[in-house]
Amino acid sequence: MVILAAGLGTRFGGLKQLKPLGPGDNVLIEYTAYDAIRAGIRDLVFIIQTSFADEFAALVSSLPDDVTVKFAFQDQVWPEGVSQPERSKPWGTGHALLAARHLVDGPFVLCNADDYYGASAFEKAIKFFGDTDGGSTHYGMLGYRLDATLSGHGSVSRALCAVSENGCITSLAEHLKIERRNDRIFSEINSEEVELNEADQVSMNFWMLTPSIFRFLEIEVREFIEQHRHDSSAECRLPDIIQSLIQSGDVTVECLPHDDAWFGLTHSSDHRHGVSAIQALHDDGAYPTPLWQDHG
Repeated sequence: MVILAAGLGTRFGGLKQLKPLGPGDNVLIEYTAYDAIRAGIRDLVFIIQTSFADEFAALVSSLPDDVTVKFAFQDQVWPEGVSQPERSKPWGTGHALLAARHLVDGPFVLCNADDYYGASAFEKAIKFFGDTDGGSTHYGMLGYRLDATLSGHGSVSRALCAVSENGCITSLAEHLKIERRNDRIFSEINSEEVELNEADQVSMNFWMLTPSIFRFLEIEVREFIEQHRHDSSAECRLPDIIQSLIQSGDVTVECLPHDDAWFGLTHSSDHRHGVSAIQALHDDGAYPTPLWQDHG
């Protein structure tokens, strides 16, 4: 499993990936790791920034001894032959994933550090991979209903998916400023406001990928940076890259509709809901208290 955890949490007001919300002050990323481990995943790669490496080193010290943990640093990765402009904001999820290219040698799950996916997401991923080899260009993505992924405390960004009859994604379109207003859902795309359907399938950055993605990333990230090097707000988003690869025919991506519970931390006000949701999962027996007690 590769976990995208290098964000600066601008809208949240701090490092949301390190914000305690469980009854034992566990952070959301620990529940993701717990679910991945009990599904059978034993190799974890955290993509972070060097500025909070010490905090993550302390965080993963509670993980089981049979789990291998590696760190990739987004602020230390750069495409070969490209000069690096001055910039404080991270370059986005496509650039972040490139940081893990030397640490992954087989099929892997990619997910966000600030989203809760639940155990069934990882079980579905394991089943999807089957005997997939590292060179496959057939990927997978969990698709969530749009209305199940909104925040009650502000707008969000989501990649909306168009899916063919055979279950493969034909296009991904990044929508910004998605919010519900008077029981209708609106977003912004290409600087225009559009109305969305609550049943639309969206990506929550839960991908099933293989190392073949990295040879495409090298090219796509290099071209993006060369084109946007003077734009301090430009983001090299993974959904945009995968959309380009789908359109070129280089990859196929199967959409696996997923109806299980999801919640995320986008705005600071989302934290209160996260605390309640995690406590309810503990109360229902989905997780032990303390979290890692059954792992010794």
